Amino acid sequence: MSWQKIFLLLFFLLALVSCEEEVVLDLDEVARQLVVEAILNNEQQALKVSLSYSQGFYSDPEYVRIKNAEVTIHDDSGNSEILKVTENGVFLSSFLAPHPKEKYKLNILGVGMDISVETVMPREVEILNVKFVPNPFWGADSLNAFVEVEDPVGKDNYFRLFVRELGVPKLVEYYLVDDSFGKDDVISMPVYYKNYEPGDTVVVELRHLTKDTYDFYSTLSDNINESFNSIAPGNPVSNMPPGVMGHFSAYYVDMDTIIVPDLSVQNVKF
Repeated sequence: MSWQKIFLLLFFLLALVSCEEEVVLDLDEVARQLVVEAILNNEQQALKVSLSYSQGFYSDPEYVRIKNAEVTIHDDSGNSEILKVTENGVFLSSFLAPHPKEKYKLNILGVGMDISVETVMPREVEILNVKFVPNPFWGADSLNAFVEVEDPVGKDNYFRLFVRELGVPKLVEYYLVDDSFGKDDVISMPVYYKNYEPGDTVVVELRHLTKDTYDFYSTLSDNINESFNSIAPGNPVSNMPPGVMGHFSAYYVDMDTIIVPDLSVQNVKF
């Protein structure tokens, strides 16, 4: 290549670089909205509620919980409780013990509007078994977990699964499963994206979700992962009233802790 052609090529490259310009989108200011994060489950503190406000696209990140609200929970049996707020702004139940298939109504006052939203506590679903199978791409000592769950008969069921090694913080994962391919039978949930070795201690957490909670997590996952189903601005579906973001989620939790076996020892015949 001649020096003349090299010079022309460098000239065009410099011209392209000099044409780059920072583009700032002219987005209209959107009125802030109340965000409700409410979770009902069968763990020790059965109901947790966090209240905050949404922020604009160019606003400085600031997450401040609302503490001066009145939050109450009622069930179909006539029981009710006023939640107490902690120092960090989380409203917690003190004595609520959720019952499967019971309907619960959450009421929130003192946030500029009266909010009332309902959900149903799912029935108990337990982990049947956890198997470990060699990963075909990583060798015999690299194992994948297969979590087996018995699908409750006569009803559509929805699940969320967490699998992690003991001592490793639980990540925000959206492994969501319905019973389309295992209805009224045993459902096997393979965890191909995590590998374990013999001797590892693995924590498995299964959540049996309501349909609306499953839909909320599903659309939230689509937006985070930018799937073909996501739509800008992509607010996930919600059971909250109009003008309120977030969700009142309900799920039944079952957990198990397993030491990964040495499959070579298990397969020895005497």
